[in-house]
Amino acid sequence: PYYADSMFPPMELRPEGKEFEQKEKRFRELQLIVETKHESPEQYREFKDLQFERSQTNRYYLKAMNCPHHHKLFAAVPRSYRDLPLRLAEYGTDYRYEKSGELFGLMRVRSLQMNDAHIYCTPEQFEGEFNAVNEMYLNYFKLFGIEKYLMRFSTHDPSRLGQKFVDEPELWKQTEAMTRNVLKNSGINFVEVPNEAAFYGPKIDVQVWSVIGREFTLATNQVDFAVPRRMNLVYKDRDNTEKTPLCIHRAPLGTHERFIGFLIEHYAGNFPLWLAPEQVRILPIGDEPELLRYSRAVHADLRANQVRAVIDESTDKINGKIQRAEQMKVHTMLVVGKRDMDANALSVRVHGQGNIGAKPSAEVIRGILSAIKQRTEPDWRIAA
Repeated sequence: PYYADSMFPPMELRPEGKEFEQKEKRFRELQLIVETKHESPEQYREFKDLQFERSQTNRYYLKAMNCPHHHKLFAAVPRSYRDLPLRLAEYGTDYRYEKSGELFGLMRVRSLQMNDAHIYCTPEQFEGEFNAVNEMYLNYFKLFGIEKYLMRFSTHDPSRLGQKFVDEPELWKQTEAMTRNVLKNSGINFVEVPNEAAFYGPKIDVQVWSVIGREFTLATNQVDFAVPRRMNLVYKDRDNTEKTPLCIHRAPLGTHERFIGFLIEHYAGNFPLWLAPEQVRILPIGDEPELLRYSRAVHADLRANQVRAVIDESTDKINGKIQRAEQMKVHTMLVVGKRDMDANALSVRVHGQGNIGAKPSAEVIRGILSAIKQRTEPDWRIAA
């Protein structure tokens, strides 16, 4: 069985990432719980050398991708053109047996979480669906501050049909033309790369650059006309004939691990408040019981609102606490002294910006919650 909530986080960013994906409602109409047993289909050949095999006598595999399971769901009941587009989404776990020398931090791992989806549509629906996926990418780029990006549109080589690419020349021409048309009409920055398509159809690799100029392949967006046909995926069209749907594979954040690895470099660890692994650290000046009670009440209020907050109750002097929080790149520090407690206030510090000043406790908490909800930075110059 593959449960949607069975993934484990590489760091505390995972819950925010999953919540973020769940809010993209247009492409997340269904959270899958899938349990299947099937022969290894066409896609698994591509990952044959990367599969975890249980034994030679009982050939069970840990799934390397979500595609076959989604295809099985499509085929589970008769489909009509009225059912399309059908969008199946899964934030699920996949496994690929990468060689030990190829493993690299979060960028290449053996157990990976992917915000994957498959969109089954008619040729007439393709342009609208494919364009909507590209719009999702652009929204993500804006949200995460990714200013430099490029779509690599990979096409097939006609001379290698039947070898590297499925031998369907007319379908290759049709799907490449439709994909090219969407990219041109949307004004997205792209380049065309021959002989780099997937074996089953054209694909787009989303290339992004971090702030220090390093290039990453962030995600892929693929058009599949071959595997739905080979797995006998059909729908009844208006004329009551059976037709094979096009399938759009999309994973706009790629694997969770790779995307977090990119963000760590992109932000150099200086995450915005809404993404920071530790969003707030409360720093009491001293260990007097009343001061600690006040600090713990602030902490409880923040935690009750799902803010990732901790208290530094060590006996270190306040300068040491601040220095440690700065070194760990904690986004917001709330310094609590006796004067703050008496005024029901908090002294705000922001990583890299220094002291903001004392403000009423309720105003500070409202400002933090509002900024996290809006995925922006608090503006401490105005009241929350």
